[in-house]
Amino acid sequence: MARRELIDRWRTGILRTEVLRRLGDGSSLLDLELPVVDGLLDLRGFPAGGLDSQAPTIAGIDFRYATLAHAHLEDVRFSGCRFDGADLARAVFTDGSVSDCTMVRATLTETLLARTTWQSIDLTGARMKYFSAESTSFAGCTFPALPKAEFAGCTIEDAVFAGALTETRFLGRAHDSAVLRRVTFRSADVTYPEFDGYDFEDVTFPPGDTLIVVPRHFRAVAERAGRLSSSRSDQVGKDLRRFLSSESLRPGLRETAGWATARHVLTDNYENGEELADFAATKLREAQKV
Repeated sequence: MARRELIDRWRTGILRTEVLRRLGDGSSLLDLELPVVDGLLDLRGFPAGGLDSQAPTIAGIDFRYATLAHAHLEDVRFSGCRFDGADLARAVFTDGSVSDCTMVRATLTETLLARTTWQSIDLTGARMKYFSAESTSFAGCTFPALPKAEFAGCTIEDAVFAGALTETRFLGRAHDSAVLRRVTFRSADVTYPEFDGYDFEDVTFPPGDTLIVVPRHFRAVAERAGRLSSSRSDQVGKDLRRFLSSESLRPGLRETAGWATARHVLTDNYENGEELADFAATKLREAQKV
């Protein structure tokens, strides 16, 4: 059945209203005699935009090409569902969980997560501009390009970031926990990313000099690098010390936290930026050996 047919089949009939009610209150869908596709109840193309759902468990549903844009999903537990090609733009997930689901080429533009758990989610090809997660746990997830996405105070484990990072922010200051653990960043296409206040544990960054990385104890490393740079009293030395101070002395940074920045942040914003970037990378490496 073509995508348009999957969507159009829900335009008439009372079944749509009953499915919406049950998705909202958590009632079982099994007695509705919905078709089954690949072992999942068939809600492909279903129009559930603006759904308000609290505390149900929703398992084994095929939501491909469905619309859940602007949905408010409070303490909802999704398991074993397919959201491939679905529209989840501006949906809000609070508490609850999503596990063993696929969201391949789904739309998650301006989608908001707070205090949720996402486990074993394939987000390959998803559109995630302005995606935002706070105090959320991710495990075993594959992420696509993340333009202007934000992860604040999250725990991210056993994950792969396969796409470009464009103004993507990992913000850990003022949060009790913010960890990247066994995480791989594959793409060297990085533009003004921000890694601020996250602990790095077994994190793999792309090879090359695109990023300048301090994997742990950034505050102490920055202080040592500043001292090591004191032999240079020229503008490059002064710029490096000011830059390191501004990055490391803002409040809320845990002593164990790592840090990273794109090399172009220095080359684009400072006179003699190439020299400054080389000097910064060298002194930060030396400071980590002390």
